[in-house]
Amino acid sequence: MALYPYQEQVKSHLLSGCSVVLQAPTGSGKTRAALAPFIEAFFDLPDNTFPKQCLYSVPMRVLASQFYREYRTLAERYERIHRRALDVRIQTGERPEDPELVGDLVFATLDQTLSSALGVPYSLSTGRANLNVGAVLGSYLVFDEFHLFPPEATQATLQLLRLVGRLAPFLLMTATFSQTMLESIGKLLKAEVVVVPPDEVASIETRQGQRPRKQRRFEVADQALAAEAVLAAHGRRSLAVCNTVDRAIALYEQLRQAGCRPAPVSDPTLAPIYQALAQARGEEWDRAVAQGVQILRERLAEGGEDKPWVMLLHSRFERPHRQLKEALLQALWNPQGVQAGDGPSLIVVATQVVEVGLDISAQTLHTEIAPAASVLQRAGRCARYPGEQGRVIVYPVPAKENGEPDYAPYSSKAEVAVCDRSWQALRERQGVVLDFAAEQEVINQAHSEADAAMLQAMQEGQGELWQRITDALVRGDASARPQLIRKVDSRTVIVCQAPAAPGEESPYRFQGISLWHGTLRGKLKELNRLRAELGLDWAVRYPVARGDEDDEAITYTWKDAQTPDDIGLSLIFAVHPRLASYDAEHGLRLGMASDGSYLSPTATLRRQRPDYAGYQLESYPAHIAAMRRVFEGDPTSRIPLADGRLRRRLAWPARRFAAQAGDWRVPEGLLERAVRLSFALHDVGKLSDEWQHFASEYQKAIGGGTPPFLVAHTHYERGNPAHEEAQKKVRRYKPSTHAGESASASVKVLFKALEGQTCSGLYRAAFAAIARHHSPGLDDAKPYRLHSRAGETVADALAAVGEETWRAWAQWLRPGEDAPNVRKHLPEAPPEGHWAWWFQYFIIVRILRLCDGSSQEEG
Repeated sequence: MALYPYQEQVKSHLLSGCSVVLQAPTGSGKTRAALAPFIEAFFDLPDNTFPKQCLYSVPMRVLASQFYREYRTLAERYERIHRRALDVRIQTGERPEDPELVGDLVFATLDQTLSSALGVPYSLSTGRANLNVGAVLGSYLVFDEFHLFPPEATQATLQLLRLVGRLAPFLLMTATFSQTMLESIGKLLKAEVVVVPPDEVASIETRQGQRPRKQRRFEVADQALAAEAVLAAHGRRSLAVCNTVDRAIALYEQLRQAGCRPAPVSDPTLAPIYQALAQARGEEWDRAVAQGVQILRERLAEGGEDKPWVMLLHSRFERPHRQLKEALLQALWNPQGVQAGDGPSLIVVATQVVEVGLDISAQTLHTEIAPAASVLQRAGRCARYPGEQGRVIVYPVPAKENGEPDYAPYSSKAEVAVCDRSWQALRERQGVVLDFAAEQEVINQAHSEADAAMLQAMQEGQGELWQRITDALVRGDASARPQLIRKVDSRTVIVCQAPAAPGEESPYRFQGISLWHGTLRGKLKELNRLRAELGLDWAVRYPVARGDEDDEAITYTWKDAQTPDDIGLSLIFAVHPRLASYDAEHGLRLGMASDGSYLSPTATLRRQRPDYAGYQLESYPAHIAAMRRVFEGDPTSRIPLADGRLRRRLAWPARRFAAQAGDWRVPEGLLERAVRLSFALHDVGKLSDEWQHFASEYQKAIGGGTPPFLVAHTHYERGNPAHEEAQKKVRRYKPSTHAGESASASVKVLFKALEGQTCSGLYRAAFAAIARHHSPGLDDAKPYRLHSRAGETVADALAAVGEETWRAWAQWLRPGEDAPNVRKHLPEAPPEGHWAWWFQYFIIVRILRLCDGSSQEEG
């Protein structure tokens, strides 16, 4: 299908090297606009024309899941056409299936992408924290539904893109930018601004005049949202959105009492489905979802048509229950379901979880007033498809004790002001059908002042913001996350026994449910009152850890939370099982007396793949040659990364660096040379007398004899008793480090081979990559002496990874040092140092670590 004109415009800008800020209405094909240039470049254009990897970031995991399912299916069709695979993956906190961001097209939540860009990834351990920055720098970056990003993430993303945009093309898009935000971001980022014109919007919505235009009529109610109003307006598909979970549960109960039937989500036949969803990943997860949806559809069909069904959807459900409800809703209210017209009569009561990510269309939307951008996002779930006619009814929120509107969770001064202006803007348009242009007028009226204030605050505080960015990227300071990604204003609640006596059982072994901190503060008095009535020893407790964080025997003591201020003392809280109830219909309800049978489920822990899970005896040149095969691509290899993708992806940033000036410029071909040199030299420290003595003694201990070559890896199988015993026997011979020594011994090789006289940053970047290929914070080395055959071995390695002429560079190896000075050659932190050098380091160290870790996987 041909692209719409605005999609062609976006593609043209991006493929010509310009980044884009896009404003387009819901349902107009923003995702296709974002991915069309990437798909074309991936299959049809040279490697250095456009990035060969795309990181597509969204604010909510349900949106990532939707796009992942859609494009994984499309990727199968692309492969049949182009005879080449497009590796589509997902990375969210709930589905951490690509923690190293190695897929060609990765759909990720914003927290995952931004933490990776900042060098403090949520997906990886501290020891691997420098692995993902390079993926961001070499990718095409898409940020969807940008207006829903937390304020901290909005500012950090904008500031990072001012710098990262020198290498990575990006697309920011949403349907609900204010004009102030749109113009300011375009100017700040030096990006092309694309707004879909009204006539094109009309053409898209009517399928070029073949269908009537969809219409949503906005109405403003005088009374708070209640069951009577929902039932009075109900046809077959009604969606009611409350701002808080408690109000959603209350509305759900009202509808139940009015005769609506609860959706059969607690049907016993679903128990194995829920269990599978808790454990499964990938295709197995998809099959479990499909089976669960089929069971629910059958149960709904068996129930007859006399009364509507009602289903509750919010954030306090266990993951399998929430996922199946979302999947059912999408199956019933997607374009196919709406067109069929034979779905059950259903009312869905929900919270903000439905604002984005669900491709559904209700006939009537009932929503409490919220910031206009959120109200219009919710409206996008009503009359979504061409030709539909829908009603959007906006209700006032209940009043607080002081008589002011209770806009929670929109409780900051700025958010309250936006809600007030949103209410006024919608009241002025009572009974009006709002098209895209009219919706933008509402956004401008409600949000422009707050957007201008946010941008002004960012401008005034950018010095402090950049210091935090530097702390994260250069120093690996994970404490910068709350200021740069999102402030932790939620608390994890678990339902379990929390004894006052110290114990070693970790509270983090449970799957908790996230609550806004204000909700838990407000519930505390009620929970303590109920505790007293039931004669319980405690109501809410929080854990205090005792012991060294490196000590495996950490103990936890549980303290009572007695006042609302205590909720600020921890991020995780336990609620007594007698004071909470849970079921698949309602989710978690606090302050309800129960028999105490419900306990939070135990978390399913998935261990990260270590850099090395086992080794085969391998000479140093053989190891380097294996890394080269991973990098360049080996058609005989079963290693997923060994398809040449890493070299293809390097072509784009190499071209961008070659086109720069000053400290940013890296002459053509030199960045790839730096990568190859990092392969050849990264383990030179193992060529020391001391390390080779250890390798020889170990091989003899396992019965292998003395190797006839200098060793990169000994033969080791994790869990093999003989190998484990040999490790213990010869451990005293093994040097504690080798990476810093490798860098120090190789520094002159790097300086000479990477033209350090004229390109002083690149050799430092490669030096840092070698020094930090095991530990991102390493800045020292121990005395060393290289083996007498180290020079010829390194010459062989240089030839194995590059050309025969590279052998001569081995003459510049340092044979030994009594006091290596690693800090002298590391890039300095900005502003003294240059960000270009750090970006080159992140690109090199990523490829180095991935090739190093993958090179022995088949062994």
